[in-house]
Amino acid sequence: MTSLSRRAFIGGAIVLAGRVAASAGAARVVSAWIAAALVLAVATGAQAESTVDAVRARGTLRVGVKTDAPPFGSIDAAGRPIGFEIDLARFFARVLFDDDRRAELVAVTTATRFEALRAGRVDLLIATVTATEDRQRQMELSEPYFMAASLLLVQKASGVQGLADLVARPVTVVRDSVQAHDIGILQPRALVSAVGSVAEGVDAVRSGQSDAFVYDDVVLLAVAQSDAALRIVGRPLAPRPFVVAARKDDAQLIRWVNGWLARMRRDGSYGEIWRRYFQPFESHLVGG
Repeated sequence: MTSLSRRAFIGGAIVLAGRVAASAGAARVVSAWIAAALVLAVATGAQAESTVDAVRARGTLRVGVKTDAPPFGSIDAAGRPIGFEIDLARFFARVLFDDDRRAELVAVTTATRFEALRAGRVDLLIATVTATEDRQRQMELSEPYFMAASLLLVQKASGVQGLADLVARPVTVVRDSVQAHDIGILQPRALVSAVGSVAEGVDAVRSGQSDAFVYDDVVLLAVAQSDAALRIVGRPLAPRPFVVAARKDDAQLIRWVNGWLARMRRDGSYGEIWRRYFQPFESHLVGG
């Protein structure tokens, strides 16, 4: 897929996703959207070989992942990285080296991930990167691998039921996240403050410093599931696709990623990983 056609596809996906609502109709729209992604996914080929061969020659695939955003990425009790995106990174390493331990996982945050990519410390970002037109101009983005929306996390006893209740009330977002942009449009009268991590946003709500924390749906659903003092309110906001990102001159590597994402969907390995992490939240999500 050329850079121009891929940009058109991503742009179309963003427009379509913005029309998705949490309803039975949404499931049909998302299913059709995923089917389109499968049709348009680019198979691996000779054009992708130069970048992939350079990674193979080095002996490791360096991937920026999050460790503060379960179930996409976190650290378990034994100190090991776990999560959906971490499993994707290991899958790609297994394809390259027949050894998923060759995935060199580099911990990044929402604020540090793009600098890590630009500086060449990682080959790929698989770190809840939302597809936007601005990001498409700055880097290479893969076909989508997940559809995410935003939700509101509040205290269990809070009277907040949605964005309409946040006029002149403190709301927290993660700095440089899409939510930092969205909340200014969706509820411009909220008193927005930015923090550096998901943990800080959750703590702001838990401590009462903020009336709501706005972030990705699955992450907040996992937080609320593990903390009885917190709950999710409102409807899914601004659904958009998550994508793998590479540097602008690494389009060949993204074509290789696209080919394997398509194969994963065809052979069922994608669905297996998806169910492992998201099945408990499936009824609350806008799509896969």
